[in-house]
Amino acid sequence: MKTILYFTAIISFFFLLGCSDKTNENALNKEASLPDNMLDKVSGLEVINSSINNKKHTTALLYGNQIAIERIETNSSHLQKGEKLICITWHQKPDPNWIGAIIPGKLLSIEILESVGEKEDFKYQKFEENTMILQKDTLGNSHRIGLLLNQKRAIVPEL
Repeated sequence: MKTILYFTAIISFFFLLGCSDKTNENALNKEASLPDNMLDKVSGLEVINSSINNKKHTTALLYGNQIAIERIETNSSHLQKGEKLICITWHQKPDPNWIGAIIPGKLLSIEILESVGEKEDFKYQKFEENTMILQKDTLGNSHRIGLLLNQKRAIVPEL
């Protein structure tokens, strides 16, 4: 009888040692989080669409304000006054919690396109690297601006 009691106590002890709460360690994907100085740039915006580039192993989200959403729904490619588009791109990485799942990894870039005037005046900025440094090189910006302006809204079923 004593051996059964000791055996049960030892197994219970190992069971209690084996239990640990590791959910807090992996709960927040800190690598993909936006820097604090960029959080205010996306606040109040809605997700317009998302894209995955399997060749470059990147994931991107396009955000916009209500003016941008209305322009996109009318299929216009001309920027409206007060419009704001933000495209955030991440590297992809395997999800440590789910086998086979892919989640955003390292933050690659944040692109901001804002109209600033009455006509087709706009400001384009691209922040790159870990510290989100404003990119000085303007080569290829017109191509990226064209891609951002020609995005379509994702179709989401209503509940």
